Amino acid sequence: MSGAGKQRPQRGQRPSLEFRPVADLMVDPAYQRSIDTGPSQALIKRIARDWDWGLCQPLNVARRTNGGLFVIDGQHRLSAAVLRGDIYDLPCVILPVSDQRDEAAAFVALNQQRLKLSRIEIFKAALAAGNVEAHDINGALEAAGLSVAATTNVDSWKPMQVVNIAGLEKCVRTHGIKVLRMACLAGAVAFHGQVLRYFGTIFPGIVAAVLKHGVDAPELITLVLGGCDQAEWRDEINRVKADNPNINTHAAAEMAIVRAVDEAREAQS
Repeated sequence: MSGAGKQRPQRGQRPSLEFRPVADLMVDPAYQRSIDTGPSQALIKRIARDWDWGLCQPLNVARRTNGGLFVIDGQHRLSAAVLRGDIYDLPCVILPVSDQRDEAAAFVALNQQRLKLSRIEIFKAALAAGNVEAHDINGALEAAGLSVAATTNVDSWKPMQVVNIAGLEKCVRTHGIKVLRMACLAGAVAFHGQVLRYFGTIFPGIVAAVLKHGVDAPELITLVLGGCDQAEWRDEINRVKADNPNINTHAAAEMAIVRAVDEAREAQS
């Protein structure tokens, strides 16, 4: 007996692994998602342009009783292969089905079982793969004494670990690596040695303050940030958002922290 606990009997028939001509593979719109959308078309064009057999996992295909082959999972790969015109067959895991109902049920089961990669997992994979942006972000974090947490579970975070990958990426893409470095350093110094529970909420405000005052008064930004603990900043950001219901948390953080730095600078004048 394996360590998986009590197991139910196996269901269905074992599939076969075959290369099948792309012309033989069909898609049933009765249950498949439409690919006539901007994101899907962009994905298809990107796969077609940068086709890599190392990334082409086998398509999951149902073989109906009449012999028809219908793609359960992999229609973007199929469409990209057709778009290229120089790919004539694709690897397929072919599962015999008794009717369309079983086919659609397999589609649902496959999508329910699929675990979406977190931004942390994608970032760490990009870093291992030598992605330039990931290395730039990681370098900015390391220079500030920060690192990326292993998971999004706050109970597992160690001091000075961050999880706001999307915010870091937006900063470097919009404002450049210098601003990212300054923002990371300001936050790291202000909250040194702490578990950065609310760093993702606060970070857009730090970036906005760096953009406005970073060149002239970097120490003042750090001083203002450190004047409140993270929970106090979170509460202030929520108050700003409540007072301005048409803005999001990102904009509220910018408003709250820039206003605090503005006031501190005026007080020094």
